[in-house]
Amino acid sequence: MRVLPKGVVTAVAAAMLLSGCADKGTESESPGAGTTASRNKPRAAISLAEARADIRAGLAAGAFEGARFDIADNREFSACAVTAVVSTAAEPDAKNAERMTAELEQRGWLRTEFRTDGTLMLSLRKTPWTLDFIGGTGVLPEQDPDFTGLSVNAVDRDCANRVAASLSP
Repeated sequence: MRVLPKGVVTAVAAAMLLSGCADKGTESESPGAGTTASRNKPRAAISLAEARADIRAGLAAGAFEGARFDIADNREFSACAVTAVVSTAAEPDAKNAERMTAELEQRGWLRTEFRTDGTLMLSLRKTPWTLDFIGGTGVLPEQDPDFTGLSVNAVDRDCANRVAASLSP
């Protein structure tokens, strides 16, 4: 698997999260089937806790264990984002990623991108959240270059826009 330079990963992740470029589709009318934390909510926005619960369930369905969730560095944005890393013994398997994706789709997330060419990249959307997974070796700028696993980044775009507006002069 190709190892991406730290600056490239940082730039891609920031652009996807902040610009919402991963939002290439529209959400389905039906949230899907299955027992879930947020599936039974109408198309209204889901909370931080519900987004985190969906992410945990997706990771479990894909057999990605031991996720380490972090609190946003910028406290103003801590209610707007979910970040996590999952170390894996080998590069994330596409079949496991498909199982993770299927679980998230059952929970009402819309897949907007899924690639496994060199680096695993998965983007999903559920109002108002955008969820991105990047997987492989050396994919996280702040990690050891030998890190292998998944980076999970989710942002509530409405919340982030409100916080950004409140911080603007």
